[in-house]
Amino acid sequence: MTVGRTGDGRPRTDGVGDEPCRRTNGCTKAAVLAPPQGQAFRPPLREPERYVAMRILSTLALISLLAFPVCAQDEEREVALPFVSLVQPPKAPKLELTPLSEERIQEIEKLIGELTKATRKDVEINSGYDSDFVPTGKFGTLGDWTGKPVEGISDPVRRLVEIGPDALPYLLNALDDDSRTEIVIDCVETRMAIAGGMAFDVRTHGNPVNPTEIRILQLSRYGYSPSIRPKNEFSLPEDLESYRVKVGDVAYVIIGQIVGRNYICLGSPHVKSLGVLVVSPVRSKKLRQQIQNIWKTKNPKQKLLESLLLDFSTRGILQWDSLDFWDIGNDFQIESTKRLLYYYPDVAVPLLVERIGELQASDDFMADCVHNGLRSDNFVDSIAWSKNETIKTALAKLAKNAKENYLIQSLQRAGVEKPKQ
Repeated sequence: MTVGRTGDGRPRTDGVGDEPCRRTNGCTKAAVLAPPQGQAFRPPLREPERYVAMRILSTLALISLLAFPVCAQDEEREVALPFVSLVQPPKAPKLELTPLSEERIQEIEKLIGELTKATRKDVEINSGYDSDFVPTGKFGTLGDWTGKPVEGISDPVRRLVEIGPDALPYLLNALDDDSRTEIVIDCVETRMAIAGGMAFDVRTHGNPVNPTEIRILQLSRYGYSPSIRPKNEFSLPEDLESYRVKVGDVAYVIIGQIVGRNYICLGSPHVKSLGVLVVSPVRSKKLRQQIQNIWKTKNPKQKLLESLLLDFSTRGILQWDSLDFWDIGNDFQIESTKRLLYYYPDVAVPLLVERIGELQASDDFMADCVHNGLRSDNFVDSIAWSKNETIKTALAKLAKNAKENYLIQSLQRAGVEKPKQ
């Protein structure tokens, strides 16, 4: 008889040897059967019970795969659980379609013609961690409003973003404008950079609960269309020494500023890379047509309003007690709030005042985020620039109940102090 060992190393003489067990990666049967010291022994499932349990587990696994099919766009091919959901959007009022005056049309066309003088900063507005919206000023890396203007933006770009939906049809028509700007990307320099390089791509951004964008862009749950660039590979021809940004590329970035999308002309493949990805609607007919099919309409004001209200109604889904991907929904709400209040103040003010009144303001940051569907401090920062008295009054009421430091600091940036107790 072989003498085995129990789980705590004591010898056992019950006839169970140290035969390796395949189901436990080489552990002995003795080690598997023996309970930890101080715990009662639980016999393994009998065969009929084991069979029923395995059938239940396999059935549940099959149901989950049918409900959430594997998404080919996710790099790790994980089960594609959604990151965002949609609540009922507020009903958009019907906006009258009024033709633009000849002076207005000439102003827009002149500004687009002047995009040949665009700067590198102009095409990097939508890049990085900052969520700047040019008309409302600079926002920090955590979404905090600084009260300062966005620096380095040329006058034509700034003015076109301020004009907003009226400029959209003309910017969409300019996406194929190959007039050269003064912005040049040196391919040789990027090749010499550590982990650098340069490549062209067509990956763009959209709201993963917007039916139009889902259909046209084939969005992943992260809110991005498929990339044509092989992972970690730069396929730029070696004989290409530089790329000069075109007017159509700048128009693409400006459209992103107006509609609240990360339309990035010059970006990086990932945070740690020094390489440059060029996303150019001038080079890519497919990308150009996708953007035009999403936003072209007879009534751009109505189209943008409906899109922003849908973004405002996008909610993040909590992932395993983490806000890591929940903030995708938060970001859509914050960016839409800025643009609703700037372009459509008559619609936005009552909507935002109601939302402010519904905010939970406890001392538990995580609980507030989940309950409110967004970060309250980001929300306050997104409207801090407004001088509207109705909004300021609503923020003052919120300040009376505010307990969490991030929220209190954002209220202070909006010029609202918490009353002394």
